[in-house]
Amino acid sequence: MGFFIRLWSGLPGASGLLLALLVLAAPLPALSQQGSGSDSATTALSSGSEPHDILQQLLEPILNDQAMKGCDSALHVVDVASGDEVFAWNASTALLPASTMKVITSGAALRNLGPAFRFSTEVLYDGKLGDDGVLHGNLYVRGGGDPTLVIEKLWKLVLDTKLEGVREVKGNVYFDDSHFDNDSGIPGWNKKVDVENGPSYFPPLGALSLNFNTVAIVVGPGSGVGVPARVELETESAVLHVRNDAVTVSSGAGRWIKLEREVVGSEVTYRISGAIPLSSESRRYYRTVADSTAYFTGAFAALCKELGIRVRGHFLSGGIPETARSLVTLSSPPLAAILMDMNKFSNNFMSEQILKALGAQVVGEPGTTEKGIQVVRKYLADLGIPEDQYQLVNGSGLSREARVRTEHLTAVLLDMYHDLRVGAEFRSSLSIGGTDGTLRSRFRGDDEPGRLRGKTGSLNGVHCLAGYVEAADHRVYAFAFMVNDIVGPLSRIKKIQDRFARTMFQLTFPLVLVE
Repeated sequence: MGFFIRLWSGLPGASGLLLALLVLAAPLPALSQQGSGSDSATTALSSGSEPHDILQQLLEPILNDQAMKGCDSALHVVDVASGDEVFAWNASTALLPASTMKVITSGAALRNLGPAFRFSTEVLYDGKLGDDGVLHGNLYVRGGGDPTLVIEKLWKLVLDTKLEGVREVKGNVYFDDSHFDNDSGIPGWNKKVDVENGPSYFPPLGALSLNFNTVAIVVGPGSGVGVPARVELETESAVLHVRNDAVTVSSGAGRWIKLEREVVGSEVTYRISGAIPLSSESRRYYRTVADSTAYFTGAFAALCKELGIRVRGHFLSGGIPETARSLVTLSSPPLAAILMDMNKFSNNFMSEQILKALGAQVVGEPGTTEKGIQVVRKYLADLGIPEDQYQLVNGSGLSREARVRTEHLTAVLLDMYHDLRVGAEFRSSLSIGGTDGTLRSRFRGDDEPGRLRGKTGSLNGVHCLAGYVEAADHRVYAFAFMVNDIVGPLSRIKKIQDRFARTMFQLTFPLVLVE
């Protein structure tokens, strides 16, 4: 009854009155679809039921839809103003969160690093740098795990090194990736086909990383029918190779491409075969690299050559002496901006790099997944969540071993909502229903866009949605809706979750007094 005590406190004469607890701003299509008959919202209005009882009448038909048969599901809804639970369905059951795990990672990162935290990549040198641009010594590149570093930014870093007076390096260029450990894989995901094919959502990790540790392979038609197709790598690196077996065919023919990836040590060969019609446009195909540091090193070396920095020695992995002096530092955007890209587009690479950075910054170098999880556990403990209630594997949710409860997700959502220091940044990182990110094509009906901010999560047989929803009376609710062991297309479950959200859109809890 805590919810109602708060509503009624301060109202004169309230003790002699009854409260009608719920009305709807508009008819609910979901109810009529379920054939609810006399169990309507109007009947519930005069029943004297608690809000969670009324929501149970409204939401259970949705949760018992035929599409949910055989699924493991959980739903938790909390009024963010009061902090009260208003609906729970298996909320204490731990399920696979998929990418809604990023909600927890984001909360822990904002709490511990702050929204203004930036990653850095630094160029240093030793020896003597002469006025003639000759460095009689070595150049060093220290990686800080920046998940936003792309080829354009690396080009600027090399250019700035030249503009600081380095035209020639008599010694070597050393690359220090010791800020993170050498375990480059995403823990908890060993799917054989992904290990072999290298899809962009399963990249290696590293303190020196580039282009999300993926490469774009540009494939277009050649100059005429029968000649090889045009195949190019968007980013050059000595460890990346292409074998082109694709041919150009007539404009009326069909297009088909097969892309195979062969890894030997740190080197990768991408074999392209197929047919490209003469009139077709170029397309980009994305695959991961094998070794993030080797990829970064090769790209840096290529840019040195392109921009006119001559290196007499070699490009090597190695540490940085204490006597080295800083020359150029490249900073990432602030964490708040990085989280927007991470959550709106569900970027696994960013979330795993952030988790390792949490470990490095809070626990100590080198940053590791386990150290990052240690920081996340401490954050959840501060929210009153015991460690034996969940199983964390990584920061992205790309795992079939992780388990969390919907009530854990809503605890983080509630915590973030009320934190003046980080709450606005957290909310802005979520996809806006009907507007952007992974929710851009959902909730696009009249008066729907912008009323739900959330994080989606999908694996084969899993679809989850967590975030905030605005009701008809402008109350805001935090919710988490997880569905596992789905049989059939995920689109059916998305429609169920959309029905839940649209029901919430129509709720209102005005104070109605009855003698």
